[in-house]
Amino acid sequence: MENTDLGLDINQKETANRVRIFFKYTFPNYLIKAGFHRTDLSSPQLDLTGVASRSGNGVENKMMKILDMQNRCKAIYQAIDHCSDSPSQPFKTILKALYIDELKDWQVANKVKYSDSRYSDLKRYALCQFADSIETWKIKYDVDIPELNIYEYKKA
Repeated sequence: MENTDLGLDINQKETANRVRIFFKYTFPNYLIKAGFHRTDLSSPQLDLTGVASRSGNGVENKMMKILDMQNRCKAIYQAIDHCSDSPSQPFKTILKALYIDELKDWQVANKVKYSDSRYSDLKRYALCQFADSIETWKIKYDVDIPELNIYEYKKA
């Protein structure tokens, strides 16, 4: 569904802020509960299969919760991995460097070779693109990840 049908636009500033908060608080929580480290996500051995069953006894239920958290982490990684990554739109590079490799903003700005002000714009665009991308991957992995886009009514 396109948001234009509802007369809504994405509020980029608020969406970017919500995604930053997600990566600061929610994503680390998913990693801990999944038994993953960030480096596990950048590994070429990342298993892209989903969970087939959702029933069982107490031990199986605990295991399913772990697998669910692992799938949430995999969905996040795939959402990052499928963001634009060109010299003019290095969104994937920015997101991986910040949230998988845990580099500082100044290090990422140097890596993508942009000024601080241009880097800030690109980071905001990258965070917004992630908010869109995660919608696809949470469906593919059948996981519950909160809505990250913040909408506002179009100005007439």
